[in-house]
Amino acid sequence: MRNRKILVPLDGSPSSAQTVINLIALKDKISFPMTLLHVLDLNMLSYRGFGELTFAEIEKRAREKARQFIEEQKQFFAASGLAVEALVKEGHICETICRVADSGEYGLLVIGRMPVEEKKRNPFGMVANEIIHRVKCPVLVV
Repeated sequence: MRNRKILVPLDGSPSSAQTVINLIALKDKISFPMTLLHVLDLNMLSYRGFGELTFAEIEKRAREKARQFIEEQKQFFAASGLAVEALVKEGHICETICRVADSGEYGLLVIGRMPVEEKKRNPFGMVANEIIHRVKCPVLVV
């Protein structure tokens, strides 16, 4: 593995939270730098019920929330003794994760899987499944 940085996409879901817990539990075994990635897909925003707000205001708030989320995750890692980088990118979730993972900066992508009770339908979840099949860099599913 030429480049040893680890990319960890996080979205606030239960599987994302479990990924954070698992990585922190393994902190003594992780010696490579980690980058936390949150992807904001502005096309997925719902504007219904926000008549008094403009699209620009809603997008601005979504960007602020995305930055706040990834900063909170970064602080959670820091509190456990792990220094990590944090990125927020905009775009289609799967395409953006794959593009960042395959940029040449990362030697490993760590992604969470669906909770056990939901594994019967799709063992990894729709997003993780698509990423596993599209990304060129090695993937660790936790």
